[in-house]
Amino acid sequence: MSVTCVDFPSISAKDKYEGLSKKYILTGNGDFKAEIITYGARIQRLFVPDKADGSVADVVLGYDDLDSYMKDMGNHGAVVGRSANRIAGASFTVDGIKYNIPKNDGNNNLHTGSVAYQNKFWSGEVLSQEATDSFIKNSGIKGLCDNPDKLSVGESVLLSCESADGECGFPGNLKTWVLYAFLKDDTFLVLYKALSDKKTVFAPTQHAYFNLSGHAHGPVVNQMLVIDADKVTYKNDGCPDGSYIDVEGTPFDYRKQAPISQSLDMSNPQISANRGVDQNFCLKNSNKYSCVSVLNDDSSSRKMEVWTEMPGLQMYAGNHLSGDGYKDNASYEQYGAVCLEAQMYPNAVNVDEFESPLIEAGKETYHACGYRFL
Repeated sequence: MSVTCVDFPSISAKDKYEGLSKKYILTGNGDFKAEIITYGARIQRLFVPDKADGSVADVVLGYDDLDSYMKDMGNHGAVVGRSANRIAGASFTVDGIKYNIPKNDGNNNLHTGSVAYQNKFWSGEVLSQEATDSFIKNSGIKGLCDNPDKLSVGESVLLSCESADGECGFPGNLKTWVLYAFLKDDTFLVLYKALSDKKTVFAPTQHAYFNLSGHAHGPVVNQMLVIDADKVTYKNDGCPDGSYIDVEGTPFDYRKQAPISQSLDMSNPQISANRGVDQNFCLKNSNKYSCVSVLNDDSSSRKMEVWTEMPGLQMYAGNHLSGDGYKDNASYEQYGAVCLEAQMYPNAVNVDEFESPLIEAGKETYHACGYRFL
């Protein structure tokens, strides 16, 4: 399977971004295809066949042009970081040094600030199948590097960007790579690698909005979901404070298959504060790359598993989606997609009981998220 690279031009400033704005088109088994743009290392399109009738649909929301992505406040399809989600009080301390970062979500920091991964142009290169498999094996992630089903079906794309020491207040010159590859078992893999010259926060996520019926199909409230989690982190002023909610008897109980609509119960203050679910689920994967969630769409017979070794999964149901101007002249509406974001726990840098998002200087660090289609 091959990768091609084409220009992804701006409508209003064609010359300004020439050479920076590219789109990589990857193919997998059968009719699987992904289109990745260098701005924000974003998944712009992801085509998935319906195994019942063979029809193919683009299952991620997004835009047609660079200008729209550069105005996008929803991080459609982006790699978000260097710190995804929220940090309480927009500050943290590393080895006795306090770092202040932008307050852009009330009193908190959300998704690092600007300029961050999601609004940078990344550099890209095409990797051979052999180089792709080597990158996967070098990750050392248990359940991924040692699983023959998790090897690639062909070429992949490797994107990279640099975040300078002090950018958005974070310490360390941090280089980040993200590999996008189709695997033998019909997984679309997102594999991150980072290297810093100072101890720093590295907590990325992939912020794709999924609708398994097709990106413009309307609300996903009847699509069915499983999440392997007994608890979620409790949000205090919008941000986890180190306490938990047991999912038993709550709208967050997805241990058995339930509709997405279950977590849109506005009588729950953790939900109503965000106009819908926007919650971190505490996964039971024990840092092994494994299946942590399943999304099922009966209307199309598409099913997607989420695989990761990361400890958290943020569920967000497109609570603020609305309007037109999206790709293929589509209009989107509230709850028109669901984000299932493999991540470190929000505010983990300030909560000792959470798995730390800090990485040591000079030590290569990997994280992975795979979307496997059945």
